[in-house]
Amino acid sequence: MSHIKSLLLLSCLLLFAGCGGNPITKDNYTEVKTGMTLDEVESILGPGTEQASSDASFGGIAIDMKNMVWQNEDKIISITFSHGKVKAKSQIGL
Repeated sequence: MSHIKSLLLLSCLLLFAGCGGNPITKDNYTEVKTGMTLDEVESILGPGTEQASSDASFGGIAIDMKNMVWQNEDKIISITFSHGKVKAKSQIGL
């Protein structure tokens, strides 16, 4: 009986260890929608890395762009924010 309990405990530990896995998945990528804020995206994907940003004004038109990347090995999610909201997204390897 002790052997069965040990196996059950080990199985549960492995299951729970996998629950916190990699957030860079196709399902999470699909969950990110145009118009979301960076905080909303990071609640799905975790913290990202800023790759580039631009903040300028031309003739009264303001440009505020930021490109963020989430990567785990060969899986990459790239999201462009305009004025703090998701404007475009792309992925590689999902």
